[in-house]
Amino acid sequence: MNNRQITTLWSSIIIEELIRQGADFFCISPGSRSTPLTAAVAGNLKARRKIFPDERSAAFFALGHARATGKPAILICTSGTAVANYFPAVVEASMDSQPMIVLSADRPFELLECGANQTIRQENIFGSYTRWHMQLPIPSTELPPKALLSTVAYAIAKAVGSPPGPVHLNQPFREPLEPEAPDPEDPWLNPLHEWLDSTEPSSRSLFAEKRPDIEALSILRGLLAKADRPLIIAGSMQRAEESEAVAELALDLQIPLYGDLSSGVRLMNTTLPWQQAFATPEFTEQFKPDLVLHFGGRLIAKHPAAAIRKWNPKEYIVIRPDAERYSPDHNVTLSIERSILLTAKALKGCRSAASGINMGQAKTFFRHAGEAIDGETTGTLPVTEISAARLVSTLISSSQRLFLSNSMPVRDMDSFACNLQTECFITGINRGASGIDGIISTAAGFASGGQKPVTLLIGDIAFLHDLNALALLGSMDVPLQIIVLNNNGGGIFSFLPVSACKEIFETHFAAPQNYSIKSAAETFGVEYSNPHTNDEFIATYKKASTSTRSTVIEVNGTREDNLLRHRSLQAKINTLAAEYLT
Repeated sequence: MNNRQITTLWSSIIIEELIRQGADFFCISPGSRSTPLTAAVAGNLKARRKIFPDERSAAFFALGHARATGKPAILICTSGTAVANYFPAVVEASMDSQPMIVLSADRPFELLECGANQTIRQENIFGSYTRWHMQLPIPSTELPPKALLSTVAYAIAKAVGSPPGPVHLNQPFREPLEPEAPDPEDPWLNPLHEWLDSTEPSSRSLFAEKRPDIEALSILRGLLAKADRPLIIAGSMQRAEESEAVAELALDLQIPLYGDLSSGVRLMNTTLPWQQAFATPEFTEQFKPDLVLHFGGRLIAKHPAAAIRKWNPKEYIVIRPDAERYSPDHNVTLSIERSILLTAKALKGCRSAASGINMGQAKTFFRHAGEAIDGETTGTLPVTEISAARLVSTLISSSQRLFLSNSMPVRDMDSFACNLQTECFITGINRGASGIDGIISTAAGFASGGQKPVTLLIGDIAFLHDLNALALLGSMDVPLQIIVLNNNGGGIFSFLPVSACKEIFETHFAAPQNYSIKSAAETFGVEYSNPHTNDEFIATYKKASTSTRSTVIEVNGTREDNLLRHRSLQAKINTLAAEYLT
């Protein structure tokens, strides 16, 4: 075989094995050096693909696809800075355990470090943020083809293993790059006849759930049985069945459950919104748990961590399905690497004592706190960041999905959402590194992967940060309802002490951006609405939710008004806590 033929065959083997391993969705950015890989995808009838002019957007789309499906999308790009544009999404995928495969084309050895065009150091460019990386060889008949199959299979295994995450395969090619049909009878293919004649992958990797052992269960059941005032926390989780098992455990043991929005239980009608209690000093003064049982990972709000530091419980136990450390305040007393689902199920029935909280009073508090929040949604009042979050939580259906940008949108939904869902409601959030980059692209991938319409709440700065992702929406199978909370700048900074530094705050932190969201939507052919009152917002959102086209809904406000509304509402909730939780 000549160089073009072996390059064509080599690339087609990689793509075919990826598909057989279950990774059949490709996010491709056009480029010259990646021609063999792109041509292999185009020539494979089983490959699903989407083309992205912007590699950064492609990577975040792949991240959203993984969040929705649990499977890695394959990113294909040319050499040079193209692969570097994947970095932010790779970091997020790594830190939040989302599978991803980067398949980057590269220049051959003789073009490295010699001034050749579009050439950078690509090998291991993502450093410790990958689960595995491999510098593949130049395609050659001198190399055994089964080694190529084995490498691809291992890449998938590492991407979906424990914990899942990104894998980088860097593939150099020599010119010519254009495809040429290889000889199917070439002796190099002899070891692959069985694989070629089947539709099966070359090998499989199975990952059994880590069952809790007898010793771990005995310790946990004993500690829970002896605790006077236990508390269960549901942190970020990947699977609905994990979330449901933790919620069922809390009900079975009659222990208060703090369900973070990222856990999937926050919006369930069986979960109380403890966020509203934890935000009040009255509650944290009265309820001092002696045991905290934390399932999963990170939390959105700072209040639980602050309360736990203050309480200093005798036991703070974290249960996670992998060995990644979770102890931001270095106060965890016991870490258990076991299945969340199986552990929660195994702990049922281990105690019958009351939790130490007067649940009758607590439920009265939550009812009145809910009424105070609902007061923000009165029909004739202006729609605000608080009311938009509250209304979306009451209007969104189980046939839709929710994605939240970082900064204020995710915090407002976590704090003020109404819990009406009858089952676990997994919400998409980029909380691994908590950045505001690539949010629209991730939400688009989340919608595409799950094949459900997605409502996205996003601030004006994050919207601007990923503006070109609006170009994706016209070719989407399912629509996005993008609610842009426009307070003309970085609203979250108004809640920080730096806001008192008036001489630098507006120019260096709030950084107002006076661009037109309406014009941006029109530029990309996306529907646009700008409701002013809560009633108008409800009507607009309901209409957008039944449309097959994506819609941008702009909610205008000011940072000053938003800060005052949050403080006023929190003061009301604090007063209620003093009355009912003390």
